[in-house]
Formats: sequence, C-alpha cells, structure tokens
Amino acid sequence: MEKRSRKRLVDEKRLEEITLIAEEIVAKKGINGLTLQEVISNSSISRGTFYKQFPSKETVITYLGIKGLNYWSGLMEMAAEYDGLSRERMLVLYAAHVLCHRLKPINYQCIFIANSEVNRLAVSPELNAILDDRVNCLIAFIEECIQLAVKEGNLSLPNNLAAPELAFFMWANRYGATLASLNYHIDTLGGDLTQKYKRYTNYYLDNMDWKPLSSEINYERVLNNIFNTFYKQERNLAKKLHTTAQPFSITEQMFDI
Repeated sequence: MEKRSRKRLVDEKRLEEITLIAEEIVAKKGINGLTLQEVISNSSISRGTFYKQFPSKETVITYLGIKGLNYWSGLMEMAAEYDGLSRERMLVLYAAHVLCHRLKPINYQCIFIANSEVNRLAVSPELNAILDDRVNCLIAFIEECIQLAVKEGNLSLPNNLAAPELAFFMWANRYGATLASLNYHIDTLGGDLTQKYKRYTNYYLDNMDWKPLSSEINYERVLNNIFNTFYKQERNLAKKLHTTAQPFSITEQMFDI
C-alpha cells in the first residue's frame, strides 16, 4: 500500500509538471504548436518514462482538458449550496462557466478538443472514461438546475428538446458542441445531437420564455452578490489576466464580469 501510494504521488507530480509545460507552450504557439518533443525537452522526465505516461500528444491534451474540468467543477462546488430559486442558481452556473473560460482558457479549449473523435481515438479508454465522468458531473448539475427552473415555472423547454440535451448545449456552448456532440451520447434519448444543436445554436435562454429574475429583483445586484459571496477573488483575477474583444460563449454575451 505504501509503495502504491508513493507511485501515485510521483505520477501526480509528473502530471502537474507536464501539464504546466504544455500550457506554456500552447500559450506561446497555440494548440497546433504543441509537440511532445518540446514538452520532453523542457521537463525533468526521461523520454522512456514520459512515453509510458504520455504516449501521445492527444493524451496530453486530454489531461489538460481534465484539469480544466476539475477547475470548473471546483468553481461550481463553491456555490453548490447557494440558497436561491432556479433563476439565481442559473446565474451561478453562468458565473462559473465564464470564470473557467477566462481564467483557464487553454484548459477550457482542451476540454472540447479532448472530446473530438480524432482525439478520443488516440487516447486510452481509461483516460476517456475519466474525461466522461468529469463532463457528466457538470452536465448533471446543470440539468438539475434546468429541471428546477421548469418546476418553478421559470423556464419552458422548446419542443423536441429534452432537459438533458439542453444541459449538454449549455455546457458545451457554440464551440464545444460542434466538437463534442458527435461523441456524447445521452442515455434513453434518440436523435442526432449535432443536428439538434445546429437548430438551437442561436436559441438563447431569453427566447425560451426564460425569465432570469422577476421584476422585483435586480438582475445585476443578484449577480454581483454571487460574485462577491463566492467568486470575488476569481473575478478580480479574471479582470487582470484576460479580456476578450469578442464574446466567446453564450454566457459571456449575457453579462460582463
């Protein structure tokens, strides 16, 4: 048991080193500029040991995506017990989504690249399973909020669109759904997610009879309360580190942090 625990610690240390090096390379050269040779050259790990844990570039990308999902989940967990109606809980989802993208843009991008068919075919089933587990946890939380919104009468689902599908679209947004929907299968639901997404690409929450807040509650005040209560440090960091000239996702078009 001691020996296995020590090995796990060593593997985790290597993983942290490699992902940090990969992030630096992607930040300078873009995802297409990422090569295993450059990662190895900048690491303290021997070539043989490296390839045992990271046999392909796609494996590194998947680890970067999983790291982003862990961060995203951590943000959502910070406010998971937020005591509010569905409309306020949805604002928590938006805040976590935007912060993940702005604070971890490389990892955010890799989440969806890792879900592409080409990437998944080059990665071990075990690692893909970890990726799927992280994604499913996020989508399940989003679906829970959607179901609550429907129950409270704050959201009406479009025809031929189920709550799990809407949860997927909200998780993936424009960029992610075009890559991930081919490989993401929702249990017990039929239909082509890719085609459905094309139909709802421009179908924002405001067009689904979604009322973010009642007339008695100030939208901006509640959002600021959420940031100040759960994400004040992250919001300040996002303002310093990253500013987008154009909206990247649906969430960023809804409010400016």
